[in-house]
Amino acid sequence: MDASELFQSAFRSIVANKLRSALTALGLVVGVSAIITTITLLKGFEASIFSSMESFGSNLVEVRPVRPWELSSEEYNKVKFKDITLDDMQALFKELPHILIDICPILRPGRDEVFYRGRSTLANPLFSDETWLDTNKFELTQGRNLVPADLRLKSKVVIIGSLLIKNLGISGNPIGQSILYRNVSLEIIGVFGDLGSNVLFDMNDTMMIPITTGLVIHSDQKGQLTFSAHYLPTLEANYVEDVVVDAFRRIRGLKSNEIADFSVFTMAKAAKERKLVMAAITGVVASMLGISIIVGGIGIMNIMLVTVTERTREIGVRMAVGARRSHIVMQFLIEASLLCLFGGAVGLLLGYFIGAVVSKLLFNQTPWIPVSAFIVGFGVPAAIGLLFGYYPAATASKLDPIESLRHE
Repeated sequence: MDASELFQSAFRSIVANKLRSALTALGLVVGVSAIITTITLLKGFEASIFSSMESFGSNLVEVRPVRPWELSSEEYNKVKFKDITLDDMQALFKELPHILIDICPILRPGRDEVFYRGRSTLANPLFSDETWLDTNKFELTQGRNLVPADLRLKSKVVIIGSLLIKNLGISGNPIGQSILYRNVSLEIIGVFGDLGSNVLFDMNDTMMIPITTGLVIHSDQKGQLTFSAHYLPTLEANYVEDVVVDAFRRIRGLKSNEIADFSVFTMAKAAKERKLVMAAITGVVASMLGISIIVGGIGIMNIMLVTVTERTREIGVRMAVGARRSHIVMQFLIEASLLCLFGGAVGLLLGYFIGAVVSKLLFNQTPWIPVSAFIVGFGVPAAIGLLFGYYPAATASKLDPIESLRHE
């Protein structure tokens, strides 16, 4: 028997028992599709994160106050200053004019209620200045941006997103109308273009208030002030991080033995760390779901043992007319492998379809299948077929031809 005959014989056996073959492969279909769906979703989530990070630019550095959970309680109690101020931000910009291109303050106090003529909705307040739009590459569809005078005079003005206009029922031209936030009347001076949305959240409920005004409204939030800056793209991220840390320690008046009361990180470093985290998560989840593939393999071994029993007489006839034990082993191994490859292929397609659809809905991303997914979809099932198909195949090859011919 040559290889083509062995494949044909195995294929005919599978087709002759369509329902049983399909149910046998079902375990692998479920296992592989679960892994592929998970990998696709994680890739979609990762792409969403990096797409968001790329919108800020890879040459971004952020400075923020140190958080209590980042230090031990004893160390945190020794922190000299727990707040970062606008003066600190400007001092750093003046200290490093040869490194920093721009600088932007950011304070997000958390979702809060806003009112308009008896209607209310939740908004996502943002306190910043006129640089925020350019830093984040967003645009306005109506009105104007903040100007330095708004910050200097602590003007009660606001730029709002399209979702807020809809939820508050603001009709006509929103420019010049007022909304109420924390008992403060804010005049609408601009409307954001699309800020991005997906099934989980919609950033178009954002409203931006001059940071000097926001710090008056939310005097309890001063410790949450952070700022970000773009640095010259020709510089290395690690070098920039070290220079910013040294400069900010001088600005804060920290001695060499004093604990830093701030944290500095670059977007490039954050991207690298997140890639490592996502790779670790993907590996752990895929390993856990891999148990279902092993269960599917055990199911295939079980059905192949049943098949050996059912086809004992056929095996005897083949051996009587000259088939060697190696032929019998190969025939059953090929049959088991075909079942596994069928289950793997269906699982791969089904898993990617589910993962791609859900990823599009949740993260607005349709990731490509990574090479590792093809290995899982085809390589692992083939290996499972060989591993769990060998014992039934070896059992079949050891049958006595004469006893097999007598089998009913």
